[in-house]
Amino acid sequence: MSSRTEFNRRKFMLTVVGGMAATALPARRARAARVGANDKIRLAVIGNGGMGSRHIEALATNDQCTLVALCDVAKSRYYNAADKVEQMTGKRPDGYQDFREVLDRQDIDGIFVVTPDHWHPLLTILGCQAGKDVYVEKPVCTTITEGRAMVQAARRYGRIVQAGTQQRSMPVFQKAIDIIRSGRLGQITTAGAWVGVNGWGIGETPGPVPKGLDWDLWLGPAPWSPYSPERFGGFMGWWDYARGGQLTNWGIHLMDVVQWGLGQDRILSVQTLGGSFRGGAGADNYESIEALFEYKGCMATWEQRHSNTHAGKGYGVNFHGTEGALFVDRGTVVVEPAGLGIPEFVGEPEKSWANPPHHNNFFEAMRTRKLPVADIEQGFRSTSTVLLAGIALRVGRKLFWDGEAERFLHDEEANRHLHRAYRAPWHL
Repeated sequence: MSSRTEFNRRKFMLTVVGGMAATALPARRARAARVGANDKIRLAVIGNGGMGSRHIEALATNDQCTLVALCDVAKSRYYNAADKVEQMTGKRPDGYQDFREVLDRQDIDGIFVVTPDHWHPLLTILGCQAGKDVYVEKPVCTTITEGRAMVQAARRYGRIVQAGTQQRSMPVFQKAIDIIRSGRLGQITTAGAWVGVNGWGIGETPGPVPKGLDWDLWLGPAPWSPYSPERFGGFMGWWDYARGGQLTNWGIHLMDVVQWGLGQDRILSVQTLGGSFRGGAGADNYESIEALFEYKGCMATWEQRHSNTHAGKGYGVNFHGTEGALFVDRGTVVVEPAGLGIPEFVGEPEKSWANPPHHNNFFEAMRTRKLPVADIEQGFRSTSTVLLAGIALRVGRKLFWDGEAERFLHDEEANRHLHRAYRAPWHL
């Protein structure tokens, strides 16, 4: 490949088309993946850390797919992951430090994006442009503008994009939704989700970049900052990489179920309070957060606090109707009062956070080209709800939302939080 061709390819890969500005496609358009009914799906996993390793373990033993490539900015991570896959399967996937080399491969059908949150949008969009189907972990984005660009990229390039909201594929939550839809709880007037507090500490100890880590690529579109193990290992505590800690970590999972049950994915208003009241706890993101969402005909709450238990559950989702209430987590569904005659439903044991049935739904969608159960539009809508709560916390007032225009009403200060600046040379 000539240096000029390489330059043009890199320039294109750094220019992301999200629907805001149209650009000409490159002369060499990537082959779009097409998987036959009996073909093994060839996958790459980008991001081989904590959650990435869970996906890798599950995918390595799934007979529907083959792991052909692993990629991580820290070489030690993909080395270790490749060792494990080789031990499990007898075949060693190729390893890469730069995701662009993965996207260049014409023999890869799909990618798993399991990086820190601030990389999810760009990798998803570039994956779609490269002709790959994409499984992207939640939260799918850190801003509203990014999320809409992801949806537009999936549609523009005809790609399947599955969000990592795997509770959509879990029988215990499907049972909860069935009960709500049955009408036995009456009219649902209030719902909510709850979890514990942010556990990331404050402060950091900057130091030399470890050997084998491309820190500049890890930062990517985020603002430049010196390396510290706290940022690298605890990115959810930092606003530059995750918008709210548990608010956007567990919040997407749980508020996704709230909106699924309500049958609504566009709030009317939101107001949020939060703080780190013990002094110094919570890093960039507040330790405790309470949010109130208004939907058409009902309201919902987000509770992030100490000693947070409902119906004996330390996290979960509740629905309160005129005839009864339902509480659900990944273990059981509990309905009150007992007089409704709805027994406790016990779900299947959760073998892995990387849910194999959710993987299989993604693979089925890749083969049939039908939308998966957690299509990117749904993943974006659930992500946007908690992002809006974070913005309300930042500006310190109740905000009113236009779900069709995806803008706050009469509040330009709040609207400035709907996008973020990208560090050059990365663009949205």
